[in-house]
Amino acid sequence: MGLLDKIKPQAKLVRPADLGFDADGALKIRWDDGQESSFGARYLRANCPCAGCVEEWTGRRMVSEAQLPADIKPRGMTPVGRYAVQIAWGDGHDTGIYSWDYLLKLRGETGTP
Repeated sequence: MGLLDKIKPQAKLVRPADLGFDADGALKIRWDDGQESSFGARYLRANCPCAGCVEEWTGRRMVSEAQLPADIKPRGMTPVGRYAVQIAWGDGHDTGIYSWDYLLKLRGETGTP
């Protein structure tokens, strides 16, 4: 890696400009690139990235949507630094930290803009 590689402009990081839950508990995000995303509550809870939901050594998901109540809703969220939110769920689960990068990855997987 040469000097020019170290000083060249980096790609702009996409971050939320606004986020919140709708009446159904879906997480709505307006990104600073102008796109919007919506993640259903059950989908987001089933994709919690915490160590209790994802097996540490294999990466195997320990929780699936089928195991969750159909009416699961978030109880709230707390900012984590400037890079993530921690969501507290109605089933008592609250250890998942959803980074902006992880939510962008989910955005790509769900096909939402």
